Amino acid sequence: MSLLAHGLAFGLWNDRSPALVEPPQLLEARLVVPEPEPPAAAHPPPVRPPVEPHAAPRPHPPVPATPHVRAPEQIATARPVEREAPPRLTGESSREAPARAVASGAGTAAAPLAAASAPPAAMAGGGGPAAAYAPPSFGASYLHNPKPAYPLMARRRGLQGLVRLDVKVNAEGIPTAVRVKDSSGHEALDEAALTAVWHWRFAPARRGGEAVEGSVVVPVRFNLDGEAAS
Repeated sequence: MSLLAHGLAFGLWNDRSPALVEPPQLLEARLVVPEPEPPAAAHPPPVRPPVEPHAAPRPHPPVPATPHVRAPEQIATARPVEREAPPRLTGESSREAPARAVASGAGTAAAPLAAASAPPAAMAGGGGPAAAYAPPSFGASYLHNPKPAYPLMARRRGLQGLVRLDVKVNAEGIPTAVRVKDSSGHEALDEAALTAVWHWRFAPARRGGEAVEGSVVVPVRFNLDGEAAS
């Protein structure tokens, strides 16, 4: 019994004995530096599609130049000129030849002189003398041309003078243009003369018996004693 008791006690004591403690293991700490990543490109280069090689152009065979064929020039065939043998001149004929040449030369030179010295052709009118010309007239009584009126203000102021008018008359004897050629020195007298002559009638100018257009100078005198007169 005592043995059994000792055996139990020994077993209990073994159960309570502390467990063996393992020595602590040292841990090694290592600093691991990460590898730097390559910087990202700002703009990735565009990927170009593969270029297919172009087929080299086939060389064209050179075209031979067409030679320009010139038409053969037509060469005129000169005909042989048959020359007659010069006549054999005798002594008398050889003397006559220079004489004829001199005569023909004189005739040739005389022709332009005659043409230059010829008088010019006669004027139109049948070659006779020029037809006589008579200017228009205004003094015939049958024309009934009144005297210019003497301006009242000019008479009161004692103005007088001579006006010369250049009048153009047509073939019917009617004035077509009247202008003062020589003034009297007073506008009132000039205007009175112009007004009167514009209403006159004329005997037309005549050339060879035919009425034609012409011009005439009409003098108009303003005198306080004798009124106005032409």
